[in-house]
Amino acid sequence: MRKRTQFTRRRLLAAALGLAALPARADEQPAASPDKISQAAAAYQPTPKGMFSCAVCTFFIKPKSCKVVDGEVSPTGWCKLFDMVD
Repeated sequence: MRKRTQFTRRRLLAAALGLAALPARADEQPAASPDKISQAAAAYQPTPKGMFSCAVCTFFIKPKSCKVVDGEVSPTGWCKLFDMVD
């Protein structure tokens, strides 16, 4: 005998969220790094903010990348996610 699947609000919401995460078209590619945010969303700027710059941020990865911001990041740049190294 087959067990009958119950449709609950939780399962319906989970399915809807799963479908919403799919690309709108088959030829559309998902974001390159889903765990990173765009430079625009991070308010990234290629210049430092005072004495604060990407080079002294905990998220900066030498020579030109970041753990949380997508794309190439300048060591002299800055964004609102800046976190000073302790």
